[in-house]
Amino acid sequence: MNNNWEALSSFVKNDVFKHYSFDFWNTLAFSNSKFKEKRAEYILSLLPNVAGVSEINKVFEQVGAEYNAYQESGNPVSAPVDLLKEVINILDSSSAHYDISKIKDELDTLFLKYPPIIDSMFHEIADEILAHNKTCSITSNTAFVSGEIIRTLLSNVGLLDKFSFCVFSDEVGCAKPNAMIYKHLYAQAKSIYVDLQISEIVHFGDNLKSDYNGALDFGLKAFQFNSEEKLKFTRFAIHDIIDSGSIPFVPAEYSKFKFGDSDIAKKYGNELFKYFEKNHISELIYKHINFLIYSSPYSQIPTSSYYLTQAFYSAFKAYLHENGIENVNLRFCKIRRCQTYTEDYGAMSAEERFNLIKNDTYKFEDVPLDEDVCIFIDDISITGTHQRVVEKLLNECASAPKSIFLYYAKLSNQSINPSFENYLNYYSISDFKKILAIILADSYRITTRTAKYLLSLQKKDLECIIGQIRLHNKYSILSELIEMSYANKYNDIKRFKPNLADLEMCLQALNTEPINS
Repeated sequence: MNNNWEALSSFVKNDVFKHYSFDFWNTLAFSNSKFKEKRAEYILSLLPNVAGVSEINKVFEQVGAEYNAYQESGNPVSAPVDLLKEVINILDSSSAHYDISKIKDELDTLFLKYPPIIDSMFHEIADEILAHNKTCSITSNTAFVSGEIIRTLLSNVGLLDKFSFCVFSDEVGCAKPNAMIYKHLYAQAKSIYVDLQISEIVHFGDNLKSDYNGALDFGLKAFQFNSEEKLKFTRFAIHDIIDSGSIPFVPAEYSKFKFGDSDIAKKYGNELFKYFEKNHISELIYKHINFLIYSSPYSQIPTSSYYLTQAFYSAFKAYLHENGIENVNLRFCKIRRCQTYTEDYGAMSAEERFNLIKNDTYKFEDVPLDEDVCIFIDDISITGTHQRVVEKLLNECASAPKSIFLYYAKLSNQSINPSFENYLNYYSISDFKKILAIILADSYRITTRTAKYLLSLQKKDLECIIGQIRLHNKYSILSELIEMSYANKYNDIKRFKPNLADLEMCLQALNTEPINS
């Protein structure tokens, strides 16, 4: 049982609560990529002039996202058929001659044929709620799929009878976090328990604004499901962080690794391959030929996990050679990040992380095919935000390769604030002098974190570091930092420009001086 359901189970055993309300999407149910594929193929058969499946999916996603934001801002709700009409109109401006109602009926049929994935744990929790003589319901916003069709789905999977009632936005004319939809919830629950108090209802959902804050503002109790529930693929990791006071690896090492110590990166990469060899390789190596190894996305300056991934890749190659396995093709691949930011990601909450990178543009430089096995590697997974972005990229591919997400560590206790990552990142970096010891070592390799740190230093601290670099004849550190910063377009970021200019002036001066002056 994962953390969400463990927490929920404890709510059921709490005598304070009589009624349990659940969001539907991304709480109980998760979209089926096969349905999206079939939906796009059907629309494409009607609109032959559309570029292709990816364009159709992109328009559905765009209209859905805009409508969700529109609903959540307190605006009137729209019927699913009207949203579908908007999609068709964007794809083909001459959409007046299409029978939108018929198209919606066909899509509803596909939805029921390729239904969303219902979290298997809910069956157990629902039975536990009923066993405690308590009740539950659904309170959910809808978009392209109506509440009526969701009821049909629930009936098909034997869940509808578990709920005393369902409140859907398209049926009541208002959407979360609007107080009116929670008023509908309270009124129907009160018809079951005449003396029911608002505080005796608890609502569960994934959306901070709509499910958590909206419910609390109305007076209900609330619980936000963590972001791991949105992940399509399991997060495999050597280490699970359950207690922030008991880290299962050495934080001081991890911090140096994040700032460019490649010796620790090699150690981590070899350990991760040993974990992969023990838990995964036997079931993969004799069934698949093509393995694509991806590090976390980056533009030009690598992340620290890039060097970890290099070590994993080298260990994998050595394994193949040592075991005489010659028919396996192993490739080191890249996902390009087309945007950058100055904010410190490790200090952010789950919502702030998602809002920061949700509009990132990622691109496979090596596009996977159906027959490939993709192994995505990163050093730590805190909220799963980056993985969701990569999963979205995979979902947009024409192919459907087998994919594995491997981490050195993952945060398994969602009650720990995600900003805990920053505690790990800076464990050994109390000031710029600690950075010096790392960048002056022969094991130093440039990382985005180190580059941003140096470009953000106060002038006097930067001058001190430059002096030490000169003293140790490590001029290549400066030239690499400047060259890579331009490649990463840091020269366009206001915060980095002054230090980048000072570094360039320093390097020009060094180039005019005798090396041993």
